[in-house]
Amino acid sequence: MKLARSGSAYALIVAAVGAAYANALAAGFQFDDWDVIVDQPSVHSLAAWWGSMPGIRPLLKLSYALNYTISQGPEVFHLVNVLIHAVNACLVFALLTKWGKRSAALASALVFALHPAQTEAVTYVSGRSCSLSAFFVLAGLVAAGWLAPALFACGMLVKETAIVAAVPMALNKRRVTPFVIAAAAVVLGLSVPKYRHLLAVSFQAREIGTNLLTQAHAVVYLMGQLVRFDRLNADPTLPVIDAWSWSIAGEAASIVALVVVGLVLVKKHPEIGYGILWFFLWLLPTNSIVPRLDVVNDRQLYLALAGPAWLAAYGLTALARKRGSILVATVVVVLAIGLGAATHARNRVYADEIAFWSDVAAKSPHNGRAFNNLGYALALAGRDDEAEAAFRAALSIDANDVRAGANLRLLREGALRRDTRGRYSQEP
Repeated sequence: MKLARSGSAYALIVAAVGAAYANALAAGFQFDDWDVIVDQPSVHSLAAWWGSMPGIRPLLKLSYALNYTISQGPEVFHLVNVLIHAVNACLVFALLTKWGKRSAALASALVFALHPAQTEAVTYVSGRSCSLSAFFVLAGLVAAGWLAPALFACGMLVKETAIVAAVPMALNKRRVTPFVIAAAAVVLGLSVPKYRHLLAVSFQAREIGTNLLTQAHAVVYLMGQLVRFDRLNADPTLPVIDAWSWSIAGEAASIVALVVVGLVLVKKHPEIGYGILWFFLWLLPTNSIVPRLDVVNDRQLYLALAGPAWLAAYGLTALARKRGSILVATVVVVLAIGLGAATHARNRVYADEIAFWSDVAAKSPHNGRAFNNLGYALALAGRDDEAEAAFRAALSIDANDVRAGANLRLLREGALRRDTRGRYSQEP
């Protein structure tokens, strides 16, 4: 009977993901997809992938190479991303059933699966770095014996930020093995020239003090993304902050206060304490000391979102004891439908480059990169007048924007093509 109930829960989670992300399969390649997949020879075959080693994120690139071997079009890439996400949601359910009631675990998994902020790690092909590393981390937390540390190591071979999984894995397994593996990964990573170069570029981006102030604002921004579905943005270009202000002090204080609350509650109310700390733990590698060329991205919320999802479900479970389970079940159903509908709507932004960059430009009118890339997409679609207006908008934001200036010249000469590489990308 217990197995049957579990099977029904897993089937419900997979069905919910399938319904919410059905239109994601028709999405195109976007943004970094061109540089890291479409125009990147090292992932166009298994032999090319092997020839590029040693390199950064080898298992992530292996997944791209396997995908590319099956099909060069975006459909299979998107299908794999959706399948990874569905499995991750099931793993969240499996993990959380160890923490509390099955009903709360199921509600948490549905929120994790259907929240529209997850689209950047699912519908955006390059977001796979977050979802695939999360798969190995979650599987490692659920697995037993030697398989757990092996999966943890695989997570770091997908994306370096998985290193913080050493904390929950050590607590879960009550062993120091994850920390030993993490230390070995650091030593191994520093021996690879590409990793050393990436780290050097990161620390050249800005000073640590400036980065901490900048990320205080960024973390609060990401917290807002949990409820502000209307401002989900694939390229928000938050400002770099190099001086204290009352607003930044307030944001930093709110983060510290929440972390302290989480630490205090760990002993008396571990369900709440760990839920809070989980969220901040997964933002630690991307939104603290190590600078990033792009201050923040919504996909950084991917695994972190399991914490707020659990807190929401735990709160609903507590409410059920007072108001009745039928009312709470109704709330969960309405919430799941609402989140799924919002995700389905958000997926439309990824349909093509024009839709993608139009959305970014509308939400970030100060983002010159968005207007340049929008102009590039419009030019390739033969909409020259609109493309020129977009390039002019980019130059009005930054008169020294070399690519926007070059693109405008090429457009007028009728020479702007797919292979002119006139778009901007993010960091590696």
